[in-house]
Amino acid sequence: MVEDLATPEAPQTGDTDAARPTLRVQGLTKRFPGVLALDDVSLEVRGGEVLALLGENGAGKSTLIKLLAGVYRPDGGTIETGGVERHFASPADGLAAGIKVVFQEIALIEEFTVAENIFLEDHLAGRFGRVAWDEIRRRAAEIFDRAGFDIDPEVKVKDLSISQQQLVEISRALAHEAKIVIMDEPTSSLTPAEVRHLFGVIERLKAMGIAIIYVSHKLEEIFEIADTCVVLRDGKWVSTRPTAEHDHASLIKDMVGREITDLFPRSDRPLGDTVVEVRGLSTATGLSDIDFDVRAGEVVGFFGLMGAGRTELAKAIVGYDPILSGEIRIAGTQLTPHDTRRGKALGIGLLSEDRKGEGLMLEASVTRNMTLAALDKFTARGFVDAAAERAQAQSFVDRFRIKLARLDQPIGTLSGGNQQKALLSRWLMFGLRTIVLDEPTRGIDVGAKAEIFALIDELAADGFAVILMTSEMPELLGLSDRIFVLSGGRITGSFDTETATQEAILDAAIK
Repeated sequence: MVEDLATPEAPQTGDTDAARPTLRVQGLTKRFPGVLALDDVSLEVRGGEVLALLGENGAGKSTLIKLLAGVYRPDGGTIETGGVERHFASPADGLAAGIKVVFQEIALIEEFTVAENIFLEDHLAGRFGRVAWDEIRRRAAEIFDRAGFDIDPEVKVKDLSISQQQLVEISRALAHEAKIVIMDEPTSSLTPAEVRHLFGVIERLKAMGIAIIYVSHKLEEIFEIADTCVVLRDGKWVSTRPTAEHDHASLIKDMVGREITDLFPRSDRPLGDTVVEVRGLSTATGLSDIDFDVRAGEVVGFFGLMGAGRTELAKAIVGYDPILSGEIRIAGTQLTPHDTRRGKALGIGLLSEDRKGEGLMLEASVTRNMTLAALDKFTARGFVDAAAERAQAQSFVDRFRIKLARLDQPIGTLSGGNQQKALLSRWLMFGLRTIVLDEPTRGIDVGAKAEIFALIDELAADGFAVILMTSEMPELLGLSDRIFVLSGGRITGSFDTETATQEAILDAAIK
């Protein structure tokens, strides 16, 4: 049930322009066939304010953003900017009203220059209708100077980092004199240094009087950057509070509707024999002289900045990427030939960070995605025992509390957290005893994260050897028994839970 908290009050007649919200949403509602995606949602944000828009996957955040951007038309309610009610028929209308969305998937043309991308919507015309290239470059440089961005307007977008491309998207907003900038998961692909830079950019935007709506699953960022938190749940408004009035527990409770008292459970689990041994591992993908081991019942975490080699290591130790030298032993047996079929036979598997591109068959059913690795267990004389396959899939749906309408629905229709639990089920169904998890909570909301964390602890308590690759410092420290740090394809630091600190880990990561 939605909590009985007062919605933000509308300003009284006679409010000055300074007091008037830059954006006011009242009673916004959106229906799709069979689904009430947004139900009577209200919020407001003022210039110079960062409003965090929070909620689990399916809470209505994306629908609200697309309504504000003019992608969707509302079925009820109003949108006001600058005190004027707006009706958007297209994204161009949203932009004209001063609303710019920086989506998680950046929409720039890589072969165009920075300046050309900034003025995509309305190239400045010179005499005889020709594009005023000098004026475009001059205006782009002027925007960068005003916002404090260090970017060459004549560089092609393909030559920029992800964080620099975000600055180009923000510059497009400034070029259109946007008063509201919506950032959708802006740090999902950024390094810690790039996150710090983005936060500095947000502070400059605030100083320019721009209102920011910030969407993120990373609560640490919310407490650092946001002034106000608005929480949605199941398409409904739940709460609007100053960030200073929240702690992690209260914010999570608003988002998931229940208290999560222990985000990082840790069972009292005895360690067993060494299961994974890696010695002198070097690969063509940039790994050099890697040594470590993992015991049964242990969670060993690997941390590194972007490009450090986490994913390359994950793929190498399951047989995916070829090795140049060194050896990998699983339960005492060498991983040769070095391929995934041999790794799977020895009992080691990978949960890829790119679950949609490398893990899932999005159009196939939940059942088939879950049973794929163990399909031969349900096959006799070339025929699949569909009843046995469904029964096994249902047992894991029940065990992991996977939320779905039916087993035969396409797995692409499930939330990210439920997709990840289905992938874990695939490997457990096959019978693996060693699992490599590469960014297992990427793009997953806080409630689903808590469930994934509990599953990781449960696997370790059952005697699994768990290798965790993550760029998320809280889960690295909260889940790992031991931590290795990668930089430039080498191990540059190792810690146990007693000696590991965020500062020491980051110091090792930049060596």
